[in-house]
Amino acid sequence: MTAAGGGVGAEAWRAALTVAVIVAGIAALAVGLTHLVPPLRSADETFGDLQIAYLSPPQPPHPGVALVTLGEDSFATLVCRSPIDRGFLADLIGRLEAAGVRAIGLDILFDQPTIPALDERLRRRMLDARIPVVAVTALAQTPLTEAQRRFLDGFLDGVPRGHANLAKDPLDATVRWHVPQGPDGTPSLPAKLASLAGAAIPDAPFRIDWRPGPSPGEPPFPAYPAELVALLPPGWLAGRIVLVGTVLNGIDRHRTPLALAGTATPGVETQAQVLAQLLDGRTSPRLPLAAETALTLAMAAAGVALALTGLPLGLLAAVSLVPLAGLWVGGALLFAQGGPLVPLMAPSMAWLGGTAAMAAHLSLRARADRRVLMRLFANHVSQPVADEIWRERATFMAGNRPRPQHLTATVLFSDIEGFTTVCEALEPEPLMRWLEGYLDAMVRIVAAHDGVVLRFIGDAILAVFGVPVARTTQAQIDADAERAVRCAVQMGRELATLNRQWREEGLPPVGVRVGIHTGPLVAGSMGGLRHMEYSLLGDTANTAARLESHAKTVGARSSPHCRIVIGDPTAQAVRGRIALLPVGEVALKGKANPVRIWLVVDESEDQTGIPPPEREEEPEESEKTSL
Repeated sequence: MTAAGGGVGAEAWRAALTVAVIVAGIAALAVGLTHLVPPLRSADETFGDLQIAYLSPPQPPHPGVALVTLGEDSFATLVCRSPIDRGFLADLIGRLEAAGVRAIGLDILFDQPTIPALDERLRRRMLDARIPVVAVTALAQTPLTEAQRRFLDGFLDGVPRGHANLAKDPLDATVRWHVPQGPDGTPSLPAKLASLAGAAIPDAPFRIDWRPGPSPGEPPFPAYPAELVALLPPGWLAGRIVLVGTVLNGIDRHRTPLALAGTATPGVETQAQVLAQLLDGRTSPRLPLAAETALTLAMAAAGVALALTGLPLGLLAAVSLVPLAGLWVGGALLFAQGGPLVPLMAPSMAWLGGTAAMAAHLSLRARADRRVLMRLFANHVSQPVADEIWRERATFMAGNRPRPQHLTATVLFSDIEGFTTVCEALEPEPLMRWLEGYLDAMVRIVAAHDGVVLRFIGDAILAVFGVPVARTTQAQIDADAERAVRCAVQMGRELATLNRQWREEGLPPVGVRVGIHTGPLVAGSMGGLRHMEYSLLGDTANTAARLESHAKTVGARSSPHCRIVIGDPTAQAVRGRIALLPVGEVALKGKANPVRIWLVVDESEDQTGIPPPEREEEPEESEKTSL
């Protein structure tokens, strides 16, 4: 029992390891594919963008950031449209300073000269302002001529500056991330403004936490046309950081998650989103990679667990869609209520992949088990037994082969009396046809009584009743014993019919000896991939063989063509239902103690119908009785 228990434990560990490998592999594959394969990453990001665009909880306008915009109406009042009138901008800075703003960010690139006096006026206004005024500069990747770069650098000499370059996803040109510092160390416009306000600035790029407006169509920040700043009530801009930029159609507009719900987002509004996030110290609501990986692992494990229920494939596919829909609906509702934004692509792939991978693994293992079982049992068992073996395979299969197990079964060993006479009368080819006919008839009888033919040993048959599914009650063990005895009785009756047929063909009649014994044994597969047999080990199988051999010394017969000798455990199981005659206690080869044996009597057989075959002298022990 210890070895069997150890085998079960080892198999359990192997099964657990297989499940763990499938879960980890599917989760790693789902996360890796989602983040590295462009179409999947694009789809994952787009699903997140849709949630941001349509499900973000509304928020009031940000109290610390405001926009002063230059639109078509603003440009209609300017003397110079492009480059923007520098005198108008100098006056705008003065008005904003007078309004008590905290700082000013100019999202306007000064890369070309205008009227020198106006250029100098604007420059002096930026340098002399009592509040920080930050202008945008261009990073090296910005397409400017050498003349434009020289003018820009000279114009902003001494002026706080920050770049306005936006990081766009190379797959769909959507702005989702912000780079707070350029390759040359130049801070971004919002990072520079936020640092001047005392906010902490991350060193690495970060996801933008997009802030929606109070309602659809309303801006997330107070926005005022530049030409109307002088008319604003006192206090509307006081204490805010003001970003000045253009909001013209087709100019400096970008695809963002919020733009999915409307037109493209102006660049100055994107800078305001980043500035507000830095001032608030917020991070993106999207789950970080570690949390996404943990969720993906959990979904892979759940998918594997669903497949392990053993549902039929069609039902499994239908059932798997319910949790998947729940994941998407639940993730959307969670975000809509102010919770984190859950990346859904990797967990969904893990759920479906875990379910499919484990279902495929179980299917392949079932096919392997079926091949093994069919090779070991299918040719010589009845359909009910085959069905039981397949249904209960989990109780005795381990590692794609039957594991060794202790069980109680009834072993039947049969041999032909008079076989030597037949061998002498027939040539090899007719002899083999004759033997095949005999064996085929006997196998059908064994199968009809739910026995399992394990092998042929020459003309001998080794069959067992009660394997490979272990019996758990005495009633089941007794039923196996009765089926084995009745099988032997029927073999004698069938042999009477065969003898009549053979007599007509000029062949001598034969008889059969059968030894049957019930008891404990060890059963399991032996061999390797090239050759594997289901074998019986223990005293019970050996005793059945010895009883068959001893039957030739018994003078009485069970029927004219059959001697059936059974051990005492078998006799106790069938007593009262089958006629028995005591033979006595005999000493069998290899047995230290005498064994009580019985002769089965077929009371329905016509004992006078056909004379029995002549007794054949054989060695006391034949090699064909070796198990």
